[in-house]
Amino acid sequence: MRRIFPLLLILLLLCGCGGNRDAAAPEDADRLVIFTARSAAVYDDAVREFERRTGIWVEVHTADGALPLLEQIAAGQRCDLLLGVTPDCLSACGELFAPYAPEVAADIPGAYRDSEDRWTPFSLLPVVLIYNDQLVQRNVPDSWSSLTSSAWRGRIACPDPTVSATGCTALEAMTQALDGEAEQVLADFVRCVGDVLPTAEDVVTAVADGRCYVGVTTEDLAMQAASSGLSVTVIYPREGTVVQPDCAAIIADCAHEDNARAFIDFLLSGEVQERLTRQYRRTVFTPPGDASLPHALAYDPYAAGAHQAETLDIWSSLTAEETP
Repeated sequence: MRRIFPLLLILLLLCGCGGNRDAAAPEDADRLVIFTARSAAVYDDAVREFERRTGIWVEVHTADGALPLLEQIAAGQRCDLLLGVTPDCLSACGELFAPYAPEVAADIPGAYRDSEDRWTPFSLLPVVLIYNDQLVQRNVPDSWSSLTSSAWRGRIACPDPTVSATGCTALEAMTQALDGEAEQVLADFVRCVGDVLPTAEDVVTAVADGRCYVGVTTEDLAMQAASSGLSVTVIYPREGTVVQPDCAAIIADCAHEDNARAFIDFLLSGEVQERLTRQYRRTVFTPPGDASLPHALAYDPYAAGAHQAETLDIWSSLTAEETP
């Protein structure tokens, strides 16, 4: 039986407040504890099928944003596998992870893999812009530079980079695309932002319901919204965007490393990869530069991770100045 717990409940559960849940669980060797900030649509079917085939009992603990999960793991929180984080955020704390190279790793393009195999890519996540096509009829925002235009002041939604990996990536992408000093680029952007939201999914909701006109999110969430009939149009910035892999990482010295490895192998199976493409996620076996991919910036996730703290300090300072 699968269980999904809000992150705030983890401490209670681990301190013995799980009650009847533990009574129904299998032996400890047949468990797997996953932390993720992704929506249930990404992992739910895969977890259910993995449990059915292996008999391994999976606990999925969720949070709004990857960065709080990384902080919890760094603080010693019990976990076996971190699911759904991009390399720029993972590289900032690479010491937390145990290396693993699946059998099919050689088929994954080297540009997506970590040289030490500390995390395993399982799909590709381009960052995109979206706008509400009922509210924006002309002069559509088609570039990163649009997000620093006074025309959209107060009408842009973005994921909070102090919480969301997508938010972190978007700041780095914007700074690179606009080829300026980080502090000036971010200052121009902060002046235009209306809503800073916990997740990229929240951004899609805010744009679709008209609270904001423009947003920054991931391709899969944007395409799902557009295909379901919401008033959302997807834009790939003309300067280029970031196409990063979404990854799974095994926690160093975790209790169920073999089970975590088995789950990663399952994620890379043809069956799960096909399922992910139906969710508008791109398979991780797509080579960089493939004609099917949007124009990509020459983005270095390791360099981004190395100065992530500096970027977030600038962001926090600027947003504090903008707060009334």
